[in-house]
Amino acid sequence: MNVRGEADTPEPIVLVQGPALTAYSFGEEHPLQPSRHDLTMSLLRDLGWLDTPGLTIEEPRPATLTELLTVHTLPFIQAVQTAQSIAKGTRPESDLSLYGLGTEDNPLFPGIHDAASLLAGASLHAMQAVLDGRAIHAYNPAGGMHHAMRTRGAGFCIYNDIAVAIAAAVAAGRRVAYIDLDAHHGDGVQAIFYDDPRVLTISVHESGRFLFPGTGETKETGAGDGAGACLNVPLPMVAGTEHILLAFDRIVAPAVRAYRPDIVVAQTGCDTHHADPLTDLTAGMELYPALAARLHDLVHEVSEGRWLIVGGGGYDPADVTPRAWTAFFGTVLGKETADVVLPESWRRASRAKGGDPPLHLLDDPGRPVTRPPGPSFLSELDDIEAGALALSQRRFGPSVAGV
Repeated sequence: MNVRGEADTPEPIVLVQGPALTAYSFGEEHPLQPSRHDLTMSLLRDLGWLDTPGLTIEEPRPATLTELLTVHTLPFIQAVQTAQSIAKGTRPESDLSLYGLGTEDNPLFPGIHDAASLLAGASLHAMQAVLDGRAIHAYNPAGGMHHAMRTRGAGFCIYNDIAVAIAAAVAAGRRVAYIDLDAHHGDGVQAIFYDDPRVLTISVHESGRFLFPGTGETKETGAGDGAGACLNVPLPMVAGTEHILLAFDRIVAPAVRAYRPDIVVAQTGCDTHHADPLTDLTAGMELYPALAARLHDLVHEVSEGRWLIVGGGGYDPADVTPRAWTAFFGTVLGKETADVVLPESWRRASRAKGGDPPLHLLDDPGRPVTRPPGPSFLSELDDIEAGALALSQRRFGPSVAGV
């Protein structure tokens, strides 16, 4: 793997970020906390990494109704607007559970439509920077709402910012490879593009036999014109760093090479970490710079570097999530992440939010002993590889090597 050095020519990178994005908040008791974005930005700032040559920070803007309609139905958008009015007290109570609203996962809050629109607009803004050529990579850490469906919200996700951004790329005539590295299956993005051959969706996740949303089995490979343009790698419980990197090397990277996309989109949920309170995987902190380095090499190989990065899951908001995302994005920026000492100012900020940060960026206190990939997982990778190869050859012809 090649991690770009700081002495190299700076890559134009856009980071879409602004304080208004923290308005996407379901409340203090909800697992999804916006403080993880603030602490990620403050850690990047305290380390001096936001001063990297070539990096530009841009403010987000809300997605318009027309833009949201590229992936969501009008009745659903109207339901979200109604939910906002109900939460503000300007409309009477109404049961919106049919739309995935007002549920335990997605409780109503006064800015639910405005905040979700802004989050979607941030990912769209980042994608547009890549499409316009202003940036080679673009990053929206507040994005990654991969569970939202066309007609309903789900799993902490209201509008599917990823799908909105991908739809804009497709409308511009670009082929997109979407890589989902969250512990939860990227079901919403998969469903929205399931029959679309212009979008390859790949998800590496904890098996739905153990974790929400209960989908993402290997047999889910696309439909109609999109048959073969969907890959899933379900991980066993307690799968760790080695499992995920093996899945990336054997399935993800070869499939993306075979697909030959114009743009790569990566969802970088870090709830794969062993300390995450909602999942059962056991990855270590070293996973996130390793994935960033692999993806950086891959996008320069297949899409001339065009790459949209979004956030995702991560439910240890004051410690693990900001450190994991900083390690990932720092690697994209060409920073060395090993042995980086966390600034004391940031450690104080983390503790003020309930965190218990270690001394170094990649320290992993409490890490359990993990097992290497066993025969059953290796056999499943063999089956996924063989199935993907057959589908790829059917679509592209027998000259395609690997998946």
